[in-house]
Amino acid sequence: MNKATHRSSRDGRPGGESPSKPPLPAFSEDGVDLTLIRWMLSLSPAERLAVLQANVRSIVRLRNANSGS
Repeated sequence: MNKATHRSSRDGRPGGESPSKPPLPAFSEDGVDLTLIRWMLSLSPAERLAVLQANVRSIVRLRNANSGS
């Protein structure tokens, strides 16, 4: 089976979810997307930096495009 699409929990259940824990919420009460926070925390520090650098490059390109330069 494809490793990218198949995950199992420690007890061998498909999906990697524990039967005793309820699913984690996707959003906080304040509307914060907790899935993005969990995703970023799953990355190594070097991977986080690469994501943030890519975001900065995108912002700079947008600013340059909007300023006409």
